[in-house]
Amino acid sequence: MDQHLPLVEALARKLLRSLPSFVEIDDLVAFGRLGLVEASRRFDPSRGILFKTFAYYRIRGAIYDGIRKMSWFRGSANREITYDSASNELLRESTESTAAGHRMISLEEQIEQTKDIIEKIAAAKILSLNSDEAPIDLADERALPDEVTEVAELSLVMRACVAKLDEKERSVIEDYYFNHLNLEEAGAKIGLSKSWTCRLHARALKKLLTLVREQGLEAPS
Repeated sequence: MDQHLPLVEALARKLLRSLPSFVEIDDLVAFGRLGLVEASRRFDPSRGILFKTFAYYRIRGAIYDGIRKMSWFRGSANREITYDSASNELLRESTESTAAGHRMISLEEQIEQTKDIIEKIAAAKILSLNSDEAPIDLADERALPDEVTEVAELSLVMRACVAKLDEKERSVIEDYYFNHLNLEEAGAKIGLSKSWTCRLHARALKKLLTLVREQGLEAPS
């Protein structure tokens, strides 16, 4: 495991660039090491995935989880952190699920899987607009570029669609995007492990995309 500690520091330093100046690199490295320990415990070489790939997403996820527990984030949620954290979990879940299949997939399946993850990440981006205490103001649409207005309106529609999810899906989405909990915390509230919560999160985003399309709208890719 020690040979992968440079990866932890490299990821921590990369993420530090987008954070407030008072965030300490040592804290991020400590969070990342927790992710590396988790990866070493859960890694199964028979699943057909390299340890470095397996650890990469878990290290990043642990750092984002640590950031989301910090008092400054709780007080004023950051859209980009929420989105980056969600994207990392979606990519991790997709990568590990694909590797667990133990089979070669066709080009058509690869394209379909890529489209699916892109759409889910787009949905996470839209939901993340609601995570900030200073949402986009639509009071004067003339002051906003057309594309910004469209995305902001889509954000409001998607948030309304959250109410149509089933109870557990709605709980996780609301806690993760609107109440600033990480996925482990959101899942614990409804008695789910983090791994099951990640799957539920991905499933809920897919349902939200369907609900939004029923309104005649499309999430941007």
